[in-house]
Amino acid sequence: KMPITILGIRHHGVGSAKNVLEMLEQIQPDIVLVEGAPELDQITHWVGNKQLGGTPLKTPAAVLGYNIDDPKQATFYPFAEFSPEWQAILYANTKQIPVRMIDLPLAISFQISSNLKDESLKSVTENENIDEKVEDFPFPPTIYKDPISHFSDLAGYDDSELWWEHQFEQKYTKTNAKEHFEAVLLMMTELRNAQIKSSLEEENIAREAYMRELIRKAQNEMYANIVVVCGAWHAPALLDIDGTAKQDTKILKSLPKTKNKVSTTWIPWTNDRLSMFSGYGAGITSPGWYEHLWKHGEKDDGSRWLTKVARLFRKNKMDTSTAHIIEALRLAETLASLRSLSKVGLVELNEATQTVMCMGDGILLELVKKELIVANRIGKVPSELPKLPLQDDFETLAKKYRLPITAEKKEYELDLRKELDLNRSKFIYRLEILEINWGQRMYARSKGTFKEAWTLKWEPEMFISLIEKGIWGNSIEDACTKFLVDKSQKSNAIKDLAEMIQKAIPAELFGAIEHLLVKINEVATVSADILELMTALSPLVEVSRYGNVRKTDLSAINQLVEGLLTRICIGLPNACYGLDDENSRKVFEYIKQVNEATRLLENQDLTETWLKTLHILLEKQGINPIILGCTCRLLFDAKAIDEVETARRFGLALSAGNEPIFSAGWLEGFLKGSGMILLYDNILWNLLYKWVFELPNEYFIELLPILRRTFSKFDPSERRQLGEKAKAGANLEKTIVLEETQSETFNTERAKKPLAMIELLLGIK
Repeated sequence: KMPITILGIRHHGVGSAKNVLEMLEQIQPDIVLVEGAPELDQITHWVGNKQLGGTPLKTPAAVLGYNIDDPKQATFYPFAEFSPEWQAILYANTKQIPVRMIDLPLAISFQISSNLKDESLKSVTENENIDEKVEDFPFPPTIYKDPISHFSDLAGYDDSELWWEHQFEQKYTKTNAKEHFEAVLLMMTELRNAQIKSSLEEENIAREAYMRELIRKAQNEMYANIVVVCGAWHAPALLDIDGTAKQDTKILKSLPKTKNKVSTTWIPWTNDRLSMFSGYGAGITSPGWYEHLWKHGEKDDGSRWLTKVARLFRKNKMDTSTAHIIEALRLAETLASLRSLSKVGLVELNEATQTVMCMGDGILLELVKKELIVANRIGKVPSELPKLPLQDDFETLAKKYRLPITAEKKEYELDLRKELDLNRSKFIYRLEILEINWGQRMYARSKGTFKEAWTLKWEPEMFISLIEKGIWGNSIEDACTKFLVDKSQKSNAIKDLAEMIQKAIPAELFGAIEHLLVKINEVATVSADILELMTALSPLVEVSRYGNVRKTDLSAINQLVEGLLTRICIGLPNACYGLDDENSRKVFEYIKQVNEATRLLENQDLTETWLKTLHILLEKQGINPIILGCTCRLLFDAKAIDEVETARRFGLALSAGNEPIFSAGWLEGFLKGSGMILLYDNILWNLLYKWVFELPNEYFIELLPILRRTFSKFDPSERRQLGEKAKAGANLEKTIVLEETQSETFNTERAKKPLAMIELLLGIK
């Protein structure tokens, strides 16, 4: 009978990795089988093989496995240098012996996932018409306890992971690997014999059947010395290979048939992402500490780690002496002794660091966690790895524009007058269109439309988006254009189309812009929804800001804007007729947006057309008082009506002949956004003061929520000044003088005398 050695490990376990290496050196197998989907076999040869390319594969790295027909269906298999699976694969490649992955194929896993999703959707569809409300589930979901916790509880540990860490990962002793794996196997066998269930029980039945089948396959190929590296929980299930053959055949026949095509590739991973529960569901939260244990575990009593901490603090200009290190080490050793630990662990070192080096300050310890315990870094993959053309174009452009793909946040302030920065900006905007949000827009320190500030941070999941978008083209520009055109064809919402143009302009996707302009013009022509047209106007006006810096021809967009604004002006008065308070507040915001957009256009004819529309609204019957107040304020701010007319309308709105609810709504519309006018215009203040003073108590209580809502939107300084002014009561001093009075007191001849000097100073001749 051919010998099979089962090595039960914890994924990303340092002690497990060291013991695996020791056992492999002792056994000298002729094939190594590692837990993982068989689709990984096509790329494991890259591990440790420097002859395949100039850039070796460097951890942390992950295998990305995805469904070719549906790239969103994907999973990751992350590896660190201290991962037992990585070391097993590296050993096999170094010794030039076969290494195979044994687990349920991804193609089947994806099919099972799809079937479950379809069944769930079907269940929802069948029950969506049920009106009865279910208060309680008849069968509450089973809550599984971590199997390891049955042992950790007996040892007095609250955390089963910490117990495993102390017993199996930190207690590595050379020449003791065989006893280590025997202890792990014995423990897992006892748990499984006691019928302890894990949360993945049903999934594990199929997985373990497939593992045994692939082990049998290796036996049939006459391999004489087989080593299997798998998760500790699976180890007992892989011992009986012969007795489970018939049962496994039945299990494997019951698995769903699939036509899924799966592709795999290596991608850079990050230390903080090693703690993600993805792929085979294992992770760690202290990769930097694990790296330290991997390299210096047997030699370090804790002093080497504390020296790293001290160097970090000194680098950040924090006084840390050698005495701090010595005292922290003594405290850590004392804590380990009190806890009956054979060796100082990370928990003890952290407590000692916080107490001695951080003077009890937990915030300073966060720096240690970020820089040393996690030690966030990103791996590297060979540039020679087979890639999709789109992925290759992305990496080429990132390198060309000097934008490193890194897990650390990097800030860039771009000057769009420089060619490199302009290309960087276009590149980031194009990725954003492809839903790859590598860059987050920030406020630039210096003002000007030629300045942009970005923060870039690469996340491994972005590779999925990149692969998913590979169907749209072989280059970033081509994929962006086709993706945007396709997206626009599926939408008839003017606002969405306008936002697409807003993104396409800085990305300089001229082919997409041309298509979008035609599409939005067609939709706007047949649209009777004035509010939708109003929401589309602001994004289109915004893109005009890129005209000077990006040298984009905006004549077609300006034409479209003129057409939209004309339609808005024609239809707005009727659209505002008979609205209730809630809808009036929405329309109020749209009117403000259009007003701001018109101001940005700086087109006198369009501005006059818009102001005429506001005048029509102001005089029209059946318009909600909130919109009337808003319209009056906008006309006043634009100097389309003077102070006297504004005061007259203000007085009419607050007159005793109106219902108090009408007056409160008008006031809300007029004052919304700013109360400065009340601070400096005493006539309006006196009218408001008199109106509030004369309100009957019952009306005042009814209107109080409206008034509070109106004034709560003002700046705190404005509210304070208005409060002080209210204490003083009505102000009888007039700040507005009627035209008749102005004509009598204004001395025209005297006003002309300084004009000659002003012209001289300004150089006007």
